[in-house]
Amino acid sequence: MATWKEGSDCCLWEGVTCDHFTSHVVGLHLDCPFDETTTLHPDSSLFHLRHLRSLDLSRNGFQGSTIPSNFTQLTNLAHLNLSRSRFSGHIPLGFSHLNKLVSLDLSFNGPNGADNHDFSNLLLNATGLSKLVLHYMDMSNIKPSSFSNLSRSLTYIDLSECGLAGNFPESVFRLPNLQVFLLGYNPLLSVQFPSSNSLDTLLLENCSLLGSIPASIGNLTSLTYLDLRDNSLSGKFPDILSNLVRLQHLSLRCNKISGWFPDVFGNLSQELTLLDVSSNNFTGPIPSLIFNLPQLQYLHLHHNFLTSMAILLPSHTEKLEFLDISYNMIEGPLSIPWSPSLSYLSVANNKFAGRIPYRMICNLTILSVINLSNNNLSGEIPACLTNLIQLSTLQLRMNNLHGSFPSVFGNMSSLENLDLNGNTLGGSLSQSLTACKKLEVLDVGNNEISGVFPHWLSSLPVLKVLILHSNSFHGPITTESMNPVDGFSMLRILDISHNYFDGLLPATLFHKFPSMMMLEEFEKTGVEYLETSSIYNEYYTVVLTVKGQEMMITRILTIFTTMDLSNNDFRGSIPEAIGELESLKHLNLSHNSLSGPIPSSLVNLTELEALDLSFNQLTGVIPPQLASLTSLEKLNLSQNLLRGPIPQGNQIQTFDNASYIGNQELCGPPLSKKCNGDDGDGNDHHDDSEPEFDGALFDWAFAGAGYGCGLVIGISAAYIMFTIRKPRWLVDMIDKWIRWQQQNRRWRPAITF
Repeated sequence: MATWKEGSDCCLWEGVTCDHFTSHVVGLHLDCPFDETTTLHPDSSLFHLRHLRSLDLSRNGFQGSTIPSNFTQLTNLAHLNLSRSRFSGHIPLGFSHLNKLVSLDLSFNGPNGADNHDFSNLLLNATGLSKLVLHYMDMSNIKPSSFSNLSRSLTYIDLSECGLAGNFPESVFRLPNLQVFLLGYNPLLSVQFPSSNSLDTLLLENCSLLGSIPASIGNLTSLTYLDLRDNSLSGKFPDILSNLVRLQHLSLRCNKISGWFPDVFGNLSQELTLLDVSSNNFTGPIPSLIFNLPQLQYLHLHHNFLTSMAILLPSHTEKLEFLDISYNMIEGPLSIPWSPSLSYLSVANNKFAGRIPYRMICNLTILSVINLSNNNLSGEIPACLTNLIQLSTLQLRMNNLHGSFPSVFGNMSSLENLDLNGNTLGGSLSQSLTACKKLEVLDVGNNEISGVFPHWLSSLPVLKVLILHSNSFHGPITTESMNPVDGFSMLRILDISHNYFDGLLPATLFHKFPSMMMLEEFEKTGVEYLETSSIYNEYYTVVLTVKGQEMMITRILTIFTTMDLSNNDFRGSIPEAIGELESLKHLNLSHNSLSGPIPSSLVNLTELEALDLSFNQLTGVIPPQLASLTSLEKLNLSQNLLRGPIPQGNQIQTFDNASYIGNQELCGPPLSKKCNGDDGDGNDHHDDSEPEFDGALFDWAFAGAGYGCGLVIGISAAYIMFTIRKPRWLVDMIDKWIRWQQQNRRWRPAITF
């Protein structure tokens, strides 16, 4: 820049603006992603461009540099943007000499965006300042009173997420030309509601606002954007808000506003495009008039206590794109407002009953997300869902849907998330699912689906979650029919527990899950959540048994990998190849018929947090290397045939008796049974966790006689009882117990004799 002269070709460069008459450089726009760090030196020739009126250095990597005071030499500056440039230190006091500034953006700098001095002096002379953006700067040392004397020309102020604390001056709200005021996410700041009629946008989310919304807010008749979410506002919804006839965006999410859901919502501004009153305490019915707001696009009513919904036809919801009324108490048949623009529909966790209204849903042809989970819906899954060619998420879990597993999904090529868990669907999985090449989550657990292992699912290139638990799948799992190239290459969660699978566990099976092996790859890419490609950033939700407890996981981390093969009838040894799944977090092989030793290769599972090998027939000693698994939080090796001393040291010594009970030949802490030589007498001591019986106190001759009499009497009584079906309560109780035994066919007694 030192060589630039009047008339030079620099005026033709991208990012350089020159005056047409004088050829002076008057504008520099040098914003760029900060892939590399650099330094802005105080003696840079940039500061020789005294005619500059606009300078944009945003998104540069001035890592750790302070803002040079030489900016004050650019006295003609009207627009200065230094946002996201990683400056630190305080703002130079000389900025007060930039008296021609119209806009100033210092946002996203830090960590100490301002020092503990009188901040008001910095902008004292900027009498023409119209836009001030200090978003996400550390201003915890600045007194809010420093903003008392801001320019009366200001139309736009952004002080959100600045760490301000104390009482914010009311004089700011009386600035005559103020249109946009953003003060959100300053939870230690005390703010009074403004009264300026010129305000167009007011954002006060997470500012610890208390009490009722004052009626005076109805005087802000120029408002188009009002955001008061994430506060502690209470009381009832003020009817006066219907005076805001220009309002387009209203968010009161996450407050404590209560009372009957007001009819005034139907009388709000006809310009309203977004209404979010979710996570409050509203009760009663949803007024039908709310669906007559002609410009409404986004409606968030979820997480309240609403009880019913009536839709008067015809409604005027042609522009409605997003409807979420989940987590309420709405009863009755499911009714949905018709809108040709509707792409997101969630009515989950209510009390809707009856059949799915297929004529309503199947005509909403651009639906992308449907969530009807956790209701009382019955009947079959409508076949007309094939009309929804843009559908990416279909969640019908925890209803009373029945019938055979439908074959309609083969035509839904956009499908990414299919959740049918917790219904009574039967038949077999349809191979038409192989057409769903974008499918990432398939959850059909807790149904009555039968058939062999669906090896053809290995052709789905991006399948990440496969849940088949608690069905009637059967037979061995073989890998010969799986995709030989990249079958299950993206799978991170596999749950096939509580089925009838049997046979050996082939070592080649564990070679099919490279995403459970790529520990180094996760370390490179960082932690993310599995989510759909939907514009609504939908996260996948699954219910898994984690560390012995069933829990709902609403956001699945990319580093969360689990394999649950429990409660089947797998036989043979555990392959050493299982040690190649280095990123595995949870492994459950319990309640099978596995035999042989515990593979020493488990020591390679350094990320393992839960290991359950209980209720098998495993033999040999516990590999001492397991003591090196420092991430292990849950261990269950009970009810096997293990022997020898329990390894000591690190994490493994924190587990109690329950982790080892039922292994007669195990010894050492935490069991009370000592190993040979531990006490000097060379004798083993019995485990106190299992009962001992003294022959002198228990005569088996008497016991045999007692068992004989009791057996005859018991069988006779049972025959009579089930013949006459009385007493009814006892018959019902035994019937339920028998059904439970049949459903939990891998049940075994907790005590080994």
